[in-house]
Amino acid sequence: MKSILKFLIVTAAAIVFSAGVCDARPVPGRPAAGLSFDKSIYTLRYNAVGDYRYKFDDYLQYVPAGVMVGLKAFGYESRSSWGRMIVSDAFSTAVMAAAVNGIKYTVSRLRPDGSAYNSFPSGHTATSFMVAAMLHEEYGWRSPWFSLGGYALASVTGVSRIINNKHWTSDVIAGAAIGIASVKLGYWLADLIFKEKYLDPQYAEPRFGFDDYGKYLDIGLYFGYRFFFGDTGMPSGKGNLKGGGTSGLEVSVPVAASSALKGSAGVAARVGANSYIADNLLTFNTYDFMAGGYWRHPFARILEVGARVMAGYSLAGNRQISGPAGILSGIALSAGCSLAIATGENFKIKAFAEYEASRFTSQKPLASSAVLGGSALFFW
Repeated sequence: MKSILKFLIVTAAAIVFSAGVCDARPVPGRPAAGLSFDKSIYTLRYNAVGDYRYKFDDYLQYVPAGVMVGLKAFGYESRSSWGRMIVSDAFSTAVMAAAVNGIKYTVSRLRPDGSAYNSFPSGHTATSFMVAAMLHEEYGWRSPWFSLGGYALASVTGVSRIINNKHWTSDVIAGAAIGIASVKLGYWLADLIFKEKYLDPQYAEPRFGFDDYGKYLDIGLYFGYRFFFGDTGMPSGKGNLKGGGTSGLEVSVPVAASSALKGSAGVAARVGANSYIADNLLTFNTYDFMAGGYWRHPFARILEVGARVMAGYSLAGNRQISGPAGILSGIALSAGCSLAIATGENFKIKAFAEYEASRFTSQKPLASSAVLGGSALFFW
């Protein structure tokens, strides 16, 4: 019960935050070059793929459910009997549908492509994370790879909704939170009804929270917003960089853990994309490839502080725009700290703040910026 309350509190906070960053629709045919989180990620997407669209996310959202039912049908026993699983999943689906549709038509946020006023939250993302969380509940105790696979597919669905220009990033974040929270609540309701009945005899409830040293591998997605300090060294008449969005994939691999370290240390890496917006509305992307080290210390069982230092290469994109503006590829340096909270078995969310220095132009060797953001990570 305590873990459910903690997760629901975090979920409510995520939804409130997401609703607070609602943006107006951009001008058709050009990126929404505004200094806000949603518009900066929209700009990143527009610079990278333009008007590219596809529809496979309409089907991908259901794949984890197909895997769960398929495993059950072929005799690979799950946490629950057929009847208990159906009841648990029915409760979860009802909670998710009520929350998504109730919020959609109350908030009435315009989709980024202007097609309808039902953007917030993302229903596709809520569905995909809901069925991924169902797969986790039923089979995650057998192997964390079931959970990782389900959440990976759900993450691809959520990112696809952004790439397809159907949702703002905050729509996707809220949808993911609602999807997972609905399963936590749905299974809790079913557990009240069935108690210990119709559970697999070998089922053992997974441990919630971090271990003493935090020696585990994690992988996840991050999103953030960048603020520049002072002059960025842009050539005369090209404007000055004001900010932009950042997102990508991050991984950390433990190397050592001990009481002397007060936690664990290891190797950190990330691959990311960044949008940059100048005060003359010039926009372009860069693509980072970074590696380095991290340290983290778990405490209070569900909390974890961390620090990391990374270095790598930042590749300038949109050369037809960034080239004439004098934007260069070059070294990138990063250092920062973070605070994470475990929101479920093998799942955590993390807030981070980082200082970054990157080379943009020949006029200034390194431009300094601060990045504030968050990550959703699977750990095991």
